[in-house]
Amino acid sequence: MISDGLILAAKEQIRKSSLSKDTDFFCVSRDIFQARLDSFIYKTGKYMESAVIGEIGNNSFDHNWEYAAGQMRGAYFNLNFNDCAVLADYGRGIKQSLGKVLKLESDLDAITAGFTKQISGRLPEQRGNGLKFVAETVKKKNWELYFQTGNACCKIENGEIAFSETEDNFGGCLAILNFQE
Repeated sequence: MISDGLILAAKEQIRKSSLSKDTDFFCVSRDIFQARLDSFIYKTGKYMESAVIGEIGNNSFDHNWEYAAGQMRGAYFNLNFNDCAVLADYGRGIKQSLGKVLKLESDLDAITAGFTKQISGRLPEQRGNGLKFVAETVKKKNWELYFQTGNACCKIENGEIAFSETEDNFGGCLAILNFQE
C-alpha cells in the first residue's frame, strides 16, 4: 500500500538526491533513462510495468524545458524504493504543460484532465493518451499509483481512481507505483 509515510519518505529521498546530484537515481537525459528501463526489462521481463514506467518517465523529457532554480534536470528514477518504483521531475508540471491547450483553474483540474482526457500539451500533435493508458493499466492490473503535480494528486487503489488536493506542493511531477497485485 502506498501510505502517507511512504509518500513523505519518497519526497525526502528525491530532495536529498537532487541536492547531492546523485546520478544513481537521476537520469539527466532520455538516453540514460531508457538504458536503465531497458536493463529493467531485460532482468525482469516485466513489459507492462515497463510500459507504465516508460510513459511516466518519458513525459519528464517530452514536456519539460524549464526547471526550478538549482534543481536537477531530468528524471528521478528509483525502481526499488520500499518495493515501489518512484519517478519524479522538477519540471513544469501538468497544469503549465496542458495550460497551452486548455483553460485550467487549478492543479486539480489539470491532473484530472491529464488522466481522463485525450489531450496533449504538445500542440499541434494529436497525442495525449499516455496518462490515460497509465490509469487504465494500473486499474486493470490492480496495481497502485500515487501521482502528484503541484498541489493535486491522483490515487489509484483497488481498481478505483480518485483525484484530490494535497496540503503540500510538489513542483513538477511525482509518481509512486506499487506493482504488487
